[in-house]
Amino acid sequence: MKTLIIDDLTFGDTAAGSGRVRLLSDEEMKRVRGGRSISVLVDGRTAGTVDDFSLNMEIFKGNIGGPMVL
Repeated sequence: MKTLIIDDLTFGDTAAGSGRVRLLSDEEMKRVRGGRSISVLVDGRTAGTVDDFSLNMEIFKGNIGGPMVL
C-alpha cells in the first residue's frame, strides 16, 4: 500500500501568486466531486456505479467500511 501525504498549503501558494485563495466552507466541501466512475457491488449482489473520489471520502469519514480505491 502506498501512502500519500499532502502538506497544508499556505495562503501565499497560488499558481499565479495573485493571493486570491480562500478556504472552502463546510457546504462547499460537501459539494466537491471528481474522480473516475467505477463499478461496485452493493451488499455483494446489486451492481452499481460510483465516483471513486466520493467513495474514498465516505470511507475516510468513516461512513462506510472498506479499503480505499487506488
